[in-house]
Formats: sequence, structure tokens, C-alpha cells
Amino acid sequence: MFNKSNKYLLIQTASIGDVVLISPVIESIHNYEPQSDICILTNTRGAELFHKHPFIKDVFVWNKKKNKYKNLLKIIKDLRKYKFKAVINFQRHLSTALIMGSMHSDKKITFKQSTFSWLFANERFEHEWNKKHEVDRNLTLIRNIVPEEYQVRKPKLYIPDDIHVDLPPSPYVCLSPYSLWYTKQMVVWRWIDLCENLIKLGYNVAILGGNEDVKKNNLFFKKFKINDHLYDFVGKLSLLETLYVISNAIITYSNDSAITHLASSVNAPIATIFCSTVPSFGFTPLSDNSFIIEPNIEILCRPCGMHGHQKCPKDLFICGNSFIIEQLLEPLKKLSLHE
Repeated sequence: MFNKSNKYLLIQTASIGDVVLISPVIESIHNYEPQSDICILTNTRGAELFHKHPFIKDVFVWNKKKNKYKNLLKIIKDLRKYKFKAVINFQRHLSTALIMGSMHSDKKITFKQSTFSWLFANERFEHEWNKKHEVDRNLTLIRNIVPEEYQVRKPKLYIPDDIHVDLPPSPYVCLSPYSLWYTKQMVVWRWIDLCENLIKLGYNVAILGGNEDVKKNNLFFKKFKINDHLYDFVGKLSLLETLYVISNAIITYSNDSAITHLASSVNAPIATIFCSTVPSFGFTPLSDNSFIIEPNIEILCRPCGMHGHQKCPKDLFICGNSFIIEQLLEPLKKLSLHE
């Protein structure tokens, strides 16, 4: 029915950070098989990251925001037109397992923890929460495809030449105070304190965030005095435009969220603030200049979950408050020493 294929299909339709963290798999497959056609199935927002990507042949989009299951059936129908050398599913949900199981491919690869993996996949690997980075867990899935010496561990995205943003005057620092999860966010007044101190030190400050962060950003600016050194980009940039801003900054400060991985994908200096989650979960930054900031006191209830919560389970949120300004400025001082 189909000729021999050199097409790979990678499935990752979760959050932006998760999408970024499969980019080493893209780099690794291309590194080993430069002539292969790498295709990706992702969500509407994730598709932005692969605009003019040099190693991606096709981007397939599953729109989950509207008519989710109707669109699921449509994307399965569309993808069944192709023969894939391998289909790699990085998620553990039934929907993506169904997509993988419906494909024309001799290799269907996923994690053992994926729903019905025993039914839909013929290669299954353990998703190990043993202090491995998520990148390493993802690379496990191509163990039988790409030899280790060809594997690339760092996230990598590409900013096309047609992406341009009017940047703040240099030097500037990016702050990303927001997260999908409340308990992953350092409290707003600590961000305001950091912002004020950066401006006193002579830096301009760019505030980053998506459309979903606009309401929280209004609270930030309500509490912050109007300042000519503050630049508000929240809800105003595409993901690739955000990458452009990050790539030109002295450093970016972020919660344990997508911005951390976006900064890593362009090897930009990044300081990641961990509140309710911990670095051992495997989502630390991977830039050459990466810094990890954790609460300055021991907190017995931390971590309180694998992800985050919309409310502190103990109604205390000590982990989001336990930072001092000297601690927050330390990464910037270390960068200055290396200049």
C-alpha cells in the first residue's frame, strides 16, 4: 500500500515547555539521518515554535480548544494518508495513544506509563522519575533509532530572519513572573522587589507572559509605580518573538515554567525560581549559563505535587515567599564576574 518511508512522526500536544523539551529528539534524528523527514503533531500554540524550522518537514495541528474530539478524528484521518518509519508518542493520554495506534508504521514507540501502551505500541520504555532530566527521558524513546553518539541533549529552536521585535535599550533583563499553576509562582511582591532593584542597578526590564497572563499582569502593574525602564510584553508577542527578546537579554528570570525551556532552546542565560516543585523532577534549565533559585529555608511540605496547584494545600504558600533579594540578584552578579 505504501512505499518505504523516511518519515518520522513525533507526537507532543501538551504544554509549551513539554513541546520545547522534545526538540533534542528532533536534533538527534536529523543528526543521525539528515535526509529523513521529521513531522510533528502538536497543538495550535506549539505549532508557532516550528515556523520555518530547518529540520521539520510538516507540522500537523490538533486544535484542542474547540471541537476537540471532532478535530481528533480529523487529524487521525489526515495522518493515516502517510506511512511513517516510526511514530513516537511522548504523552501518556488515551487520545495521543489512539493517534499513535491508528498510524501506518512498523515502529510505534512510547512510555510504558502511556495509556494502553501495551496495546498501541511495539516499543515501550520506562518514564523514570529518578532525578533524570525530562530531555533524557525523552531521548530514551529513540534509543533503538539513534545511537548515543549522535544524540543531542540540549533543547534547540530557531528564530527565523523575519522575526523582529523593538527591544528595550540594552542592557535589559527579562522577567517572567507567571505560570499556569499558582504554587509555581513566586509571590508578586517579590517580583516587584526584584524589578525595582534591577532598575536601581541600571537595567531596563522586560516583562514576559502570554495572553492567559494579562489579568495577573494588570495586578503586577497596579502595584508597580510607572517607570520608563519597564517594558510590558505580556500578551503582545508570539512565541518566536518571545524567543527573540529572551535571546538578546542579559538574563531571564522565570518560574519553573515554559520560559525556562524557551531560554534554554536559544542558550540564553536563565535563572529559574522553584517554589512548590523541585529541580530533581527533571525540568531544570539547560543553557550554558543556568541558575537555580530555591526557597532559602527548609520547607517540610515541599514538594507538594508533581506539577503545581491553583492554591497552596496548606493555605500558607511559604515556598512562594521564602526568597531574599540578595539571593535573587546572585545569578546576575555571577554573570557580571564572567564578563
